[in-house]
Amino acid sequence: MGTILLPTDFSANANNALNYAVEIAELTGTSLQLLHVYTPMVPPNSVIRALITDEVLDAKKENLEKLIVQSNTIKSMYPKLQVSVRSEVGETVSTILSCANEIKPELIIMGTLGVSNITRMIFGSNTSAVVSQSSYPVLCIPSECSFQLPKRILFATNFSFDDMKGISRLAMLAKLFKSDILVGHVDTSSSEEPNDSSMKKFLQEIKLLTDYVNISSCVVSDHNVSMGLEQIISKNDINMLALSTFKRTFFEKFHKPSLAKKMVLYPMLPIIVFQNPRDEEGTGSDF
Repeated sequence: MGTILLPTDFSANANNALNYAVEIAELTGTSLQLLHVYTPMVPPNSVIRALITDEVLDAKKENLEKLIVQSNTIKSMYPKLQVSVRSEVGETVSTILSCANEIKPELIIMGTLGVSNITRMIFGSNTSAVVSQSSYPVLCIPSECSFQLPKRILFATNFSFDDMKGISRLAMLAKLFKSDILVGHVDTSSSEEPNDSSMKKFLQEIKLLTDYVNISSCVVSDHNVSMGLEQIISKNDINMLALSTFKRTFFEKFHKPSLAKKMVLYPMLPIIVFQNPRDEEGTGSDF
């Protein structure tokens, strides 16, 4: 049985993500680990760090007690759900990643602020830093997003071969959720009619690989990638967006102002990101 890792700072935003984590863990039969990381204001190499040892220990103990309260509340509502807690001291992102590498979770679930610009979501928080560095799938839950099982998940692709790895993992979740997967692509070429020949081949490979029948496709033509994705989202009643991406390469591209301006997505949409190894040879491309 796998594990879902839920880092929390006890904020309303994190508690909202916790609701998602509990429901998904219950549905999928995975265990749940709650993690809080306390970061002292004094840097680790500071000469006065030793003077605040008691304060750090007290904070760690207090946070552990909060985690236990949350765990007991969850267990009272979901008696069969296995819940563990962990209170750590350190830098937030590196500690989350270290814990993830230790327990190898099936999924990391974290809250995000309900911003409309995806570059702010990706680069403006601890969640974004975990997304960009994690080797494990990360599900980002906007603060305004209340839990619902996704009826239709949009998997955005640029027909990279490595997208197959992401959609294979997504298909396993979709089976448990009983969700439909819509594979979407935005054709940014100058042609008025989108070319869907690549999509047909891509879809055939996906169905052979995943053995999942509830998969359909959509190709739209638009010079603006963001607007094209918004077309797909609004016209197909999408409940979740899925991305399969390379470490660093994908996020580096968001620094380009021209692309950053395009990525304006719905703040109410959960986003799940599957990481692939970096494409050193440049054989694939991000959408």
